[in-house]
Amino acid sequence: MYPAQTGRGIMNRSQLAHFMKHSTDPEITLGAASTDELAIIVDALYRNLDTPTPVFGAQDWYDLATEELARRSEPASPDAYGAA
Repeated sequence: MYPAQTGRGIMNRSQLAHFMKHSTDPEITLGAASTDELAIIVDALYRNLDTPTPVFGAQDWYDLATEELARRSEPASPDAYGAA
């Protein structure tokens, strides 16, 4: 389930944990997400990391997701796009 499928564009902790648990490969999952979906994921991860008990693996996902967003924002990037 991609974040846009939550209907609100915001993921809560349980949705984030479910999303991370059911995604077999973070790099493939994040690479396949649209830029809008990726922004929702980054936001959810950031908010989750600001809690006393973040979801296990959230820091790794956050690092990968922010790297993917940065890669897409590079002007010369042939893979920069706004929708999947």
